[in-house]
Amino acid sequence: MQIGSWVQMIGQGWLVINDLGGTATNLGLVALLRGASLVLLSPIGGYLAGRFERRRQLMAYTSMGAVIAALLAVLVATGSIEIWMVYVLALVAGAVDALAGPIRMVLVYDSVEERDLTNAVALNALGGNAMRVIGPAIGGGLIGGVGTQGTFQVQAICLIASVFLTWRLRASPPELAETAGIFRSVAGGLAYVVRDRRMLTIVVMALLPSILVYPYVTFLPVFARDVLNSDQTGYGYLAAAVGAGSLLGGGIVAFTSGKARFGPGMMWTCLVYCLSVGAFTVARDLWLAVGILVVAGVFHSIYSALNASLMQLKAAPEYRSRVMSLQTMTWGMTPFAGLLMGRMIDQWGAPHVVGGWMTVAALLTLLIAIGSREMRRV
Repeated sequence: MQIGSWVQMIGQGWLVINDLGGTATNLGLVALLRGASLVLLSPIGGYLAGRFERRRQLMAYTSMGAVIAALLAVLVATGSIEIWMVYVLALVAGAVDALAGPIRMVLVYDSVEERDLTNAVALNALGGNAMRVIGPAIGGGLIGGVGTQGTFQVQAICLIASVFLTWRLRASPPELAETAGIFRSVAGGLAYVVRDRRMLTIVVMALLPSILVYPYVTFLPVFARDVLNSDQTGYGYLAAAVGAGSLLGGGIVAFTSGKARFGPGMMWTCLVYCLSVGAFTVARDLWLAVGILVVAGVFHSIYSALNASLMQLKAAPEYRSRVMSLQTMTWGMTPFAGLLMGRMIDQWGAPHVVGGWMTVAALLTLLIAIGSREMRRV
């Protein structure tokens, strides 16, 4: 499934910025609409993940994703695609991800013993990051070979295959025994995070990069075309570099988990991640930029695996699916920040804007690392 998502990301980014003559603001708006669905519907996805059998839900959501990809392919192939259509489909795709995201994460916990959770999270990320390397390369090749619609065709095929693979998983029983309504249940999960200071810090550490760091990925086409003087192939290399580093980082976590406290490692790897992306913004050679993004990917992967592990390990069992829905919500915050970043990039240029945001992110991460006793203890 992950390869399909990355292929779509490459195709959609190039569709907006090149085929439809869009700007960085248009890219940011597409991501914003998708993120709005994540923010609004992820708590509902967490509730449904805890209340009903998860495997069947995931199959239904994945099938909906395949329909969206197939529709994009048809619209592009027939020349009917317009920018507003991309906006609408981004909104619907975000809703699907919001409902499916908590299920995918909780299924990892369902499948392993608690002592193996960090390894499982890392290996899950390892598989996803392998697709992150392959997906952009396939997407770039398809754009050059058969057109942008090829990326969406591949995504639809991958999602259909994912439905059959999900069907082979064992059924996951619901974890919520109470009959509280959906809004009361969601409010209860939020209240739990707020009153548990340790869990609140973990969620904040998930939110900070989502707002200040992750939006830069949306604007890799701008860096490829306007800063590094490349084309869709260079864009694919940049995206694949992040995936290659993440692949290596996931392997490091899988082999070293359980040997130290997770909190300090999560905070310091997040700091190096911020600094690495900042270094990327000053590169003017494509291959130097690729190398820096590999390094950024390594530290991003380690940070995100440790953060996800802490969320699942430290959450009370009755709140686990709702806590994981908050992680999906943090992903949805990225496009909101991305819209602002896109407007600033149109005004002042990608290197200056992204570099400034990375500086702020690094400083805030450093303050949390120095000042949070809770994270130093876990």
